[in-house]
Amino acid sequence: MKLFITGATGFLGSELIPIIAGECESLYLLVRKKSLLRAKQKYADFSNVKFVVGDLTNPDLIEGEYNELLGEVDSILHMGAYYDLEGSYKDCFIQNIEGTMNLLFFASLCPNLKSLHYISTVAISGESSGEFLEDDFDHREEITNEYSKTKWEAERLIRSWKSEAKVRIYRPGIIIGNSKTGDFEKVDGPYYFWKTLSNVKMLSPLISKLPFLPMPINPHATLPIISVDNAARLIKNGLLLDRKEKLMTFHLVEHMCPNVLDLVNDSLKEFSIDANIKLMDNHPLIEKTFKILGLPKEIIHYMITPVEYSVTNSLKHLGLNEQRGFDNYKDIILKKAKKRFGVSK
Repeated sequence: MKLFITGATGFLGSELIPIIAGECESLYLLVRKKSLLRAKQKYADFSNVKFVVGDLTNPDLIEGEYNELLGEVDSILHMGAYYDLEGSYKDCFIQNIEGTMNLLFFASLCPNLKSLHYISTVAISGESSGEFLEDDFDHREEITNEYSKTKWEAERLIRSWKSEAKVRIYRPGIIIGNSKTGDFEKVDGPYYFWKTLSNVKMLSPLISKLPFLPMPINPHATLPIISVDNAARLIKNGLLLDRKEKLMTFHLVEHMCPNVLDLVNDSLKEFSIDANIKLMDNHPLIEKTFKILGLPKEIIHYMITPVEYSVTNSLKHLGLNEQRGFDNYKDIILKKAKKRFGVSK
């Protein structure tokens, strides 16, 4: 396999490259000029990794002459994206939609291209509730935040792309730290909550005296998460998958996602905060409170809406059931978050 990759220097890419390098004849990593030195240092141990200077937001994608590269590439993995739940539509559009358009133009010029792999997100489900299938897609009106809108549009572009190449779409849930070390890169998903808990730790005696602590939680809601190493392993299996289907979509979430209420209670215990949780529906005041606490209101959806992301394809074709579930490594994740946010006890 001669694989062209965007977004290779990100959190997920850093986990994926080491485990896929041995399966590829060549890996061509698209990197910005300002990131080239860092990328070379990161992947110095891999002789088959080659660096292509360019930028997803440029129509030509790659700087300089690249005709020879076009004939070499037989597979593409598009991971590059702008991720910010509170980002503006303009910023999200430039990276996620325009970047994908530029990538598809490049892909259309590759005469030997056999497969295109795209990293989408479960966030394209928008405000959907109930079971969300891997083939579900036509629900644009239910998407509210700009990041999710642009990722939905980008996936639409991928789905409608006219080519003989096979298309594989992966929708990761909220990517958390490594299941073995707990290491994580940025504050996202449950880390917003854990960071807030570390900040209010000094108020723990006051909180414990409250008759209850109101939180917008549906007792049936689960959090669609996946560890970064588990996500990387599933994508690797997808890259190596030999199937005849023209289009396949995979949800990358743990096959046993944690119940939100259980995770909140486990987190309070880990941070030594004694509180009696009172379940309630969402309210405008809740969103204002979340903003004050530094919590993006977009995560409320996951707390109050029961959504089951079907993983039929991931179980059948990617080996999802062979991975350790969240319950087997949650202590590692919680302890690393607690240490990272400065809570020593």
